[in-house]
Amino acid sequence: MKNNLLDERSIDRFRKDGFLGPLPLIDEDEIDEIRSIIDVLLMEDSSKSIFEQKHNRHLDNTTVYSLSTHPGIVNRLGSLYGPDLLLWRTNFFVKDPGSKEIPWHQDHNYWPLEPPIVASAWIAIDDSTVENGCVQVIPGSHRKTLPHIPSVNNMEFKEMGDPNYIDETQLINLEMRAGECILFNERTVHHSDANTSKKRRIGLAVRMILPIVKVLNWDSPNHALIQVTGEDTMGFNRLTKPPT
Repeated sequence: MKNNLLDERSIDRFRKDGFLGPLPLIDEDEIDEIRSIIDVLLMEDSSKSIFEQKHNRHLDNTTVYSLSTHPGIVNRLGSLYGPDLLLWRTNFFVKDPGSKEIPWHQDHNYWPLEPPIVASAWIAIDDSTVENGCVQVIPGSHRKTLPHIPSVNNMEFKEMGDPNYIDETQLINLEMRAGECILFNERTVHHSDANTSKKRRIGLAVRMILPIVKVLNWDSPNHALIQVTGEDTMGFNRLTKPPT
C-alpha cells in the first residue's frame, strides 16, 4: 500500500465486510512514547469530568490530534470515502481490569448526524487481546440496520443491539498489537467483552465525516470540526483550527 493508500482488493473487502484490519500504523518505540503522554493526559486535570478527560482531546492536545490525523488513517479513509474529510470526534475507550462489557451495537444508533455517515478508525494504544476485551465484529453486518433495545445489567451502554438479530457464531476477534488500527463504518456491528485480565486496554476511536453530513447536536459549546483534507463544500457545520 503505497503511501498508505488502499488497493482495490482492500477497498472491495471493506465494502463486503464493513471493516478492515488490523493494519500497521505506529511502530513500537513511537507508540510507547505516545502512550506515556496519553497516560498523563487522562489523569492530569481532576477538574475535568471523566467525559471531558476522554472525549475530543484532539481539540486541545497536539499528540492526540497528530495521532488522529496520522497519514496511515487519513490516506486509507480517503481511499474509501474520498478527499474531503472532517474530524468530528475522538474518544478514548479505557478498559481497566474488571471493566464492563460493551454490548453488540451499530454506532449510528447513538449519533446526532444527518445523514449518519461516519468513517471510524480504532487505534490500539495498549495491546488488545481476547482476555482484556478486544473489539469483535460481525463481517457483513453493515448491510442491515440493527434494532436497538434497552441494555441488560452490567453493560457499558444504555442501549444494545437486539440479540434476536445478531449471529454471534460469525464474530471475529480483532486482537491488535499496540500501534495497529482497524477501520469500520457506522453500521458495522461490533462489541467487546468485559476485561477479565490484569492488563489495561486503551483504544482511541477517531470519527471522520463528509461535508454532506450535518451535526445536529454538538458535544459541548466549544466543539467544532477540523478540516483534515480537501475542502468543506457544503458549510453545514462550524469549523475550527487544530491545536497548537
